[in-house]
Amino acid sequence: MAFRVVRWLAGGIVCFVVGKMVFSFGENVMMLAREAREHRQTIAALREERDRLSQKNAVLREEIRRLNTPSGIIVEARKQGYGFPGERLLVVEPAPEQPQTAR
Repeated sequence: MAFRVVRWLAGGIVCFVVGKMVFSFGENVMMLAREAREHRQTIAALREERDRLSQKNAVLREEIRRLNTPSGIIVEARKQGYGFPGERLLVVEPAPEQPQTAR
């Protein structure tokens, strides 16, 4: 009889320890899965930012290429108010907006 109690007690302790280990292992697995999901989201966000910056870089490189031409320099100089010797520059300002009257 005492042997049965000891055997049941030992079995209970073993089950408790194994259960605790399994629960702890499962908790670690869940934590790792959560971290992996967060890392995947971070990677996706960084890839989107990289793609956006690559597109912006391409646009800026095209602008540099355009500005390094004689016509590009002239266009930008005219925007700044410069002209060729003997030229008269006219600045045309947009007409002020007319307030709409109620009908």
